[in-house]
Amino acid sequence: MRIGLLAYGGLGGSGTVAAELARRLGDRGHKVVLLAERRPFRLPEDARVRFVPVRVPGYAVLPGSLYGLAAAGALRAAVRRYGLEVVHTHYAVPHAASARLAELEVPTVHTLHGTDVNLLGLDPAFREVTALALAGARVTAVSRSLAQQARVAFGVEAEVVHNFVDARRFFPRPELKPRFVEAGEAMIVHASNFRPIKRTPDLVRAFAHLLTLGVRARLVFLGDGPERPEAARIARLLGVRERVRFLPPTPRPELVIGAADLLWLHSQEESFGLAALEALASSVPVVAARVGGLSEVVRDGETGRLVELGDVYGQARVSAELLQDPERLERYRRAARADARERFDPEQIANRYLEVYSNP
Repeated sequence: MRIGLLAYGGLGGSGTVAAELARRLGDRGHKVVLLAERRPFRLPEDARVRFVPVRVPGYAVLPGSLYGLAAAGALRAAVRRYGLEVVHTHYAVPHAASARLAELEVPTVHTLHGTDVNLLGLDPAFREVTALALAGARVTAVSRSLAQQARVAFGVEAEVVHNFVDARRFFPRPELKPRFVEAGEAMIVHASNFRPIKRTPDLVRAFAHLLTLGVRARLVFLGDGPERPEAARIARLLGVRERVRFLPPTPRPELVIGAADLLWLHSQEESFGLAALEALASSVPVVAARVGGLSEVVRDGETGRLVELGDVYGQARVSAELLQDPERLERYRRAARADARERFDPEQIANRYLEVYSNP
C-alpha cells in the first residue's frame, strides 16, 4: 500500500507516534511517505520511509506562519508524485484543514492526539474550521477520553486506536542507573516537551516534599521546552537544585527511562501519555495525575498510582510508599511490563490502522 503521513517533527507525542508508525509500516514493505516541517526526532535515517519536508516560504508582509497552506501544497504534490492511496494526518490543527484544502482525490484519515482537541481545538480561531475539516473523513483518537472530548468539541465520532510501544526497545536497563544517580538513590524521571500543560514546576515541588519523607532520590528531567527554566528556578528556590538533573532531548529515551525506578507526570491534561506507556514497557511504574486518558494506560494500584490533579503532596506520598517497599515496587514493575506488552502491542495496532486505511 502507498501511504502518506503528515505530522509535526517536534518532541510531542503526535510526531513520535507518526514516525514510529511510518517506520513500522515501511518495515512491512508498504511504500510510506512522511511529510513534516522537519525530520521527526524518532525517525532514523535508515528507516524504510521517504521523508518529504514541508517547506514554508517566508514572506514578511504577512502575519504569522504559512505552514497550513504549505502543508496543503505538499500533500497535494506528494499524492501526485508518489501515487499515494491514502493520507493519514496526525494532530488536527491545522493538518485536517490542510488536507481538506488540498482537495485530495484519495481517502483521508485524521488521528486526534490531545491538545488539538482540548486546547488549540477549542480556540474560537480553530474550532469551527477544524470541525468542518474533520466532517466526512474517518477520524481516530488515541484514547476513549479523547474520543469523548472530540464528540463534544467537533461533533465527530472518532474510533479509538491506542498508541503502542515497542517492548523490544523499551525494557528494563538497571545497569544504566549509575550513570544518573549515586548508589542507594532512587531515580525518578520525567520526559516531556516542557509545555505549561505538563506542569513541570509542580513535579519539582512534589520532589522537594518527597525528600522530606526520608527518600534518597534524584529527579531527572528529559527533554526541553518553555517551562524548563521555570522548573530549574523552582528547584533552586526550594533548595533541591543539586538533586535535580536536566538532560537534553535524545532519540534514545529508552536509555534513560529504562534505568529509572519511577516515571512522574502531573499534566493538566494528558490525552494518552506515551511517555507513561514507554515507562511501563520498561518495567518502570508511573505516578501521575488522574487526567484524560492516563487511567486507560496506568492501572492504579497495579502498574502505578494516580493522584488528583494539583495534589503534589499526594504525588510524593504514594511515591515514597512504593520506593520504601521493595517487594511492592517489584510487583508493580513486573505487572507494568506485562500489561504494556499485552494491551499495546505495535503489530496489533499497526493492523488496526491498516484496516482503517482499507475502509475509509
